[in-house]
Amino acid sequence: MDDAEQWFRRGDELADEGGPAEVEALALLSAAVAAGHGPARVRLAVFLLHQYSDADAASHTEALRLLDEAVAAHVPGARNMLGVTLWDDGGLDDAEDYLRAAVADGDPDAPMNLAGLLHQKGDDAAAFALLRQAAERGDGPAYRIVMRSPLSERAGWTDRWRSVRRTGPGPAAPDER
Repeated sequence: MDDAEQWFRRGDELADEGGPAEVEALALLSAAVAAGHGPARVRLAVFLLHQYSDADAASHTEALRLLDEAVAAHVPGARNMLGVTLWDDGGLDDAEDYLRAAVADGDPDAPMNLAGLLHQKGDDAAAFALLRQAAERGDGPAYRIVMRSPLSERAGWTDRWRSVRRTGPGPAAPDER
């Protein structure tokens, strides 16, 4: 394991600890980024956006820069994270573009995020279709949302899914594990 990977892993652990460990987490993740470690870009951005106690406009700008670089380098999870960040910032159209790209890339977190954004934009039919597709692929949270949705009842999905989860291929429904 090279130095950048070690710095990334240790920085990731410390970032989750918070408190006094965040200074070292920031230094280790920054060192991993400087060494060209792609996933460290996304992790440092997440840290700056959601965990750093001294977060401000400058750290937010730095996080966006890191995510842009990670997207350009095709780092897994970068499009999804940039989409979510832009959504949080109110840039719904740009966020949708990144989240759609993340879904197309196969990011497992992106369908739920895109569905939430589409729901906020008032496109419940498209949001429900995404959730249904994710649920069919075994996404437990998507499954629970779809099964509780009145749209499932109206479309006849509830009865179909109950029979599929008992007899069909693939993993058991989350509540049957």
